[in-house]
Amino acid sequence: MSGRRLVGILGFAGFISAADNWIVSPILPVLAEEFGVSIFKAGMILTAYLIPYGIMQPVHGYVADRKGKATVLCRIVYGLAACTLACALSTSFWMLCLSRLATGFFAAGIIAVSLAIIGDTFSHDERHLHVGKFMGIVFLGQGVSVGLGGLIANTVGWRVVFLVFAVLSLCSAFMLKHVVSENPGCASRHFFSEVRRAVLSPKGMRIFPMATATGFLLLGIYSYLGAFLHDIAGLNSAQTGLIIMVYGFSGLVASFHVGKITRMVGSRKTIILGGLLGMFSALLLACLPSWESGLVAMVGLGSGYILIQSNLATYAFSVASENKGLPSALIGLGLFGGGGLGTAFGGMLLSHWGYQALWLVLEIGLLVFTMVATRVRLEKE
Repeated sequence: MSGRRLVGILGFAGFISAADNWIVSPILPVLAEEFGVSIFKAGMILTAYLIPYGIMQPVHGYVADRKGKATVLCRIVYGLAACTLACALSTSFWMLCLSRLATGFFAAGIIAVSLAIIGDTFSHDERHLHVGKFMGIVFLGQGVSVGLGGLIANTVGWRVVFLVFAVLSLCSAFMLKHVVSENPGCASRHFFSEVRRAVLSPKGMRIFPMATATGFLLLGIYSYLGAFLHDIAGLNSAQTGLIIMVYGFSGLVASFHVGKITRMVGSRKTIILGGLLGMFSALLLACLPSWESGLVAMVGLGSGYILIQSNLATYAFSVASENKGLPSALIGLGLFGGGGLGTAFGGMLLSHWGYQALWLVLEIGLLVFTMVATRVRLEKE
């Protein structure tokens, strides 16, 4: 199978995973109104997905290394389809939260295991290019889906959104089962021994905390942009979704250039550039609260996230040469576990002090992150 076709098939699975992940953001006000809860409480739907999405990634990565990555990937995509259908059929707020919790459990390994397959397939020099393209497809799914999701939710209802993703998940599982070939699993130490070895390695101690900080800060900003555009700019779900689509397109554009940028200036400076774009976005939202600032912030956040995440994901392959699933999954644990914590923290800030305080606090956090990144060595070793 050609590299382009492999990345495309894996990218479609990642597309669905990211779409299912972030579809709640633009329809959060609709869900809050549907179930008669506040925006702050409705944010629990996001957290219910993100926490297991982060925690279960190392488990899926470890099992994929031992049992075979293609087999594990197909199974968890089928699980994603079933749980997304359950979301569509939820009749109460807490049932929806529970369904999203289960969805996050299965969806957790899709991107991490896909990245591990890419790491097994391509050489070190090719990985930046293919990881960037894969993540670009994922981000396109994230951006386009929330745009279409907002439009669908505003016309025929939010349940149809989840039904569509359930069907697409089944299609993705069928493609993976019949096209992606299995590589034999490898012998592995006990799960916690493998985690400890990866996290406490010199490389792991650099990148995993950075991944957690990235998720906490950048996903913490992104989680409430839909509600911000609704509450501050007065946009409906369809309009909000169209603006959030820019996030995905910006990530896609950045994905085609991240490999070239990294080769030119190195991983560390590329990550610093991503942090600076995030800082600019948060500052813009705090100083000029409007839909126009939200649109520009989407560009900065989408581009900044892909510059940081692609480099951390690629660097993770070198943490343990024989087992790529677990290190890739630990990056996901940091990103999405941090994103869940950032969403919960942002909700508390939002409920007490409003959007401006939320953006300013995250701006300070991004400043610290960028300063730390200037001191961390992430070049090829």
